[in-house]
Amino acid sequence: MPMLALLLAGALLDRAHPAFDAMKAQQISAAVRFLSDDLLEGRGTGTRGHAIAERFVAAQMQALGLAPAGEDGFFQRVKLCESRAQGTLAVNGATVGNVLVAGDCGAPARDLEGELAFAGYAQPGEVGGLQGKIALVLAGAPASLPSTQQALAASNEEKLARLRGAGAIAEIVLTTPEVDARRPWALLQRNFANGQAHDADQLPPMPVVYVDLRESEKLRGNAGQRAKLHVDQQNRTLESANVVGLLPGASKEMVVYSAHLDHHGICAPGAADAICNGAIDNATGIAEMLEIARGFAALPKRERSVLFVAVTGEERGLLGSAWFARHPTVSREQMIANLNLDQLLPAYPLGELVLRGAELSTLEDHVRAAAGELGLKIVADPVPEQNFFARSDQLNFARIGVPSACLWQGFSGARGEAAFKDFRAHRYHQPSDEWSAAYDWEAAAQMARAELLVGVSLLTGPRPKWKPDAPFR
Repeated sequence: MPMLALLLAGALLDRAHPAFDAMKAQQISAAVRFLSDDLLEGRGTGTRGHAIAERFVAAQMQALGLAPAGEDGFFQRVKLCESRAQGTLAVNGATVGNVLVAGDCGAPARDLEGELAFAGYAQPGEVGGLQGKIALVLAGAPASLPSTQQALAASNEEKLARLRGAGAIAEIVLTTPEVDARRPWALLQRNFANGQAHDADQLPPMPVVYVDLRESEKLRGNAGQRAKLHVDQQNRTLESANVVGLLPGASKEMVVYSAHLDHHGICAPGAADAICNGAIDNATGIAEMLEIARGFAALPKRERSVLFVAVTGEERGLLGSAWFARHPTVSREQMIANLNLDQLLPAYPLGELVLRGAELSTLEDHVRAAAGELGLKIVADPVPEQNFFARSDQLNFARIGVPSACLWQGFSGARGEAAFKDFRAHRYHQPSDEWSAAYDWEAAAQMARAELLVGVSLLTGPRPKWKPDAPFR
């Protein structure tokens, strides 16, 4: 056991008793129930429903005694551009079917033409010689990479930066059987229902085209052929808000908890149930974050401060956390660690923790110390192919040098695995992701207490540091 874990062992639960006493499962359930109500219409980024959710979170923060830490009270305004795009792709004059176009908030209509060039996973060393070409890029990342590094390598934002540097004029994302199994074409279509949004101060460098598995396999063999892409897009500007609250401590150094407030809004227009309510994804994360704030507020003292950030635009591309990382409302140097809460499924008792990023820094020691006192087992990510580390907001905190993690409850046995697979197949990013009294809300409270206990261990001692081989070092 690392020395830090030995020093902390036995001490954390004693400190956390007042916090644990204040944290209640029914409070988490009630917050999820409100945030996922049809009244909020799925909390789409920049919508009236999201604005209601913002005010709910701000009111809860105020009631818990948090100080406003945004730019406008609790709020940090995030300026966005939304593009609703459609287009056609033709190779040697033959039209490609099943095309989804992610607009870039550029010209309303334009044509791009160039040679197709296969660029693998668009990793360093794979993107040479693309000047004036349309890059064919595999979704995901090489399976040979470790789990977290694989998640980072799968980030299309990083791929786009490399492609632009190599002179590409557009990207065509080719799916694979592995990617298609976890992100079916129907799911991708739902995700495109409301267009694509981008931070107004960081627009993408080029249009991105997605094609289904059948077309992907055909296009991969067309490298070297001429292709023409026509893009039509309608652009609009909008605002959404991050909600930021601070519990001051003796030191201005702070532990940061984050969770995304948004979901996909009205995702199935015209359907009998058109609203993606986002109960698990991610009203649970927000509700548990608020309960963690309640716990910290109950502690008689805090050596370090604790910051709580409810970010917008995660479902649209981690936009709110990216904005916060570029325009932090607190000192970047004072943020010592980030614990992000996302898509926590309260369907079975907590028995395991998955590190998901904590292993990249000495933050791991704090997680192991907390898990040890709670009798939780640390396990490897059972679904590394999901690339979760690069798909939620901890990524943007890590990018600015803050040791970060998105702890997850693992499967804790066959029951957990079955529940996870059922959720992903039947409710994930679908209107059926709704609040239910049948969920195990005590399990949600268990996860919140585990996350709090990690934070308690971070109130004292040295700041977490990246390990020598960490990609963010």
